[in-house]
Amino acid sequence: MIPRLLHFTWKTSELPREMADYYAKWQALHPGWDIRLWTDDSMRAFVAESYPALLATYDSYPKMIQRADAFRYLVLGKLGGIYADLDVEPFEAVTLLLEHEAFVGIEPLEHVFPDRIHQGVPLLFTNAFMGSVPDHPLWRTIIAELPKLVGLETFYATGPSMVTAMLLRLERSQRPVFLLPEVWSPLLSNGKRTRTDALVREMVGELGTVIGAEAGRLVSHKWMTTWVPWHMRANRLVEVLQVPTTIKWWLRKQQHRALAATVIPDPIEPYFEQSLVPIAERPHIHIAVRLGELPPAPELERAIAALEYPRDKLSVRYFTEAQAGGLNAMLAARPDEAEFVLLVDGGVRDVPTDALLRMLAARQPVVAASCVDGQGQNADPQLFRYRHGGSFKVLYKDGGAEGALRRDPEHRAYLNEQKVFTMLPLDGVGESFVLLRRDALEAGVGFAETPYKLHLGAEALGIRARDLGFEVAGLPQLEVVRQR
Repeated sequence: MIPRLLHFTWKTSELPREMADYYAKWQALHPGWDIRLWTDDSMRAFVAESYPALLATYDSYPKMIQRADAFRYLVLGKLGGIYADLDVEPFEAVTLLLEHEAFVGIEPLEHVFPDRIHQGVPLLFTNAFMGSVPDHPLWRTIIAELPKLVGLETFYATGPSMVTAMLLRLERSQRPVFLLPEVWSPLLSNGKRTRTDALVREMVGELGTVIGAEAGRLVSHKWMTTWVPWHMRANRLVEVLQVPTTIKWWLRKQQHRALAATVIPDPIEPYFEQSLVPIAERPHIHIAVRLGELPPAPELERAIAALEYPRDKLSVRYFTEAQAGGLNAMLAARPDEAEFVLLVDGGVRDVPTDALLRMLAARQPVVAASCVDGQGQNADPQLFRYRHGGSFKVLYKDGGAEGALRRDPEHRAYLNEQKVFTMLPLDGVGESFVLLRRDALEAGVGFAETPYKLHLGAEALGIRARDLGFEVAGLPQLEVVRQR
């Protein structure tokens, strides 16, 4: 049972007026509860005392919001109870939530990224209202991962995307119960009512236990977003102010109808499975290595030799520039017994020994590892997923109206930026470390030698594969190191 303990955080003990009113309301509705307001100073003191091994990680966060995020998981992991942002207004006592081992709210779908379908995980679990018994598996999982995520953007390092990824790693029986938006956030940031509860319930029904409107509206998140600059905060005028922009983009679509009709396909299924379970089978894998003009580097040869895989189920061929005849020719040169082909760039220098096992565990026809340089930065610009779903606006801004894309990184998300997730969809698979299943190759999946929806080579492979019915996945946590 969750203890009768409420946690709130603020910079100091002096609260802004509206937050002070909400805090007083929490106190009035919960007589006899232990209600704690943690400040920047008392949060750090708690971490130093309760999690000394994590103090350096805590101090290393460049933003205070990241420290405040991390503190929530640390204090719930140690003490249990309920955490709420100070802009969460209670309507009644939240006693009914205490009977669960843990709970977490689901963000209204209206607030999730515009490309929520394209990004693979089309929902977010909040970190603004949540609670648990002490030492719940969710917090143990999160706390263990926090040091590995320092340096990522806030949403992925400590925020809701991180909570979402970690929750999906848990077995169903270990997951918190889910509060639909109507229960904890009936109003959107623009003051309108959320209208997506039915869709959310349908989406998460198989993921865990759901508490819906039948429980009543317990609280309401007012979305003050104090950590966001004032000019970026949502308000009721946004839709009105956006009318000229909407008209401008409508006119551009009329002027560029072919580009407007270009569809970058969404993932075939949501990526709710974030715990890769090894397969029992060991299919034959052919490794095709593109060398260029130089002989294979000793580091690459050692990395391939060290792969954990039965030798009788593995074949390797190195292609010089003269021998290759292009990437598609390399794929076609696979032996008859090969059920998969692994394309490897000759610049790769380090590969995890379990790479093949992890790629097979993805259970997808096309799978790519994250390719990074020695500093952990993306080393393959063709390995990406479009931000905003590869929409008309994105393709237009990237030069699509002129018939050739500029490949602007601003419009692309790379695996190394999202390594909080185990598996995510890709649009471009890169040429560094890609596993392709035989049936996909036989259906025509390959590297585009002529433009396909404005894309060439590895950038078109994932788009065409999905158009042909084959999913294309990337493994952010499986990193191969490639020499630039």
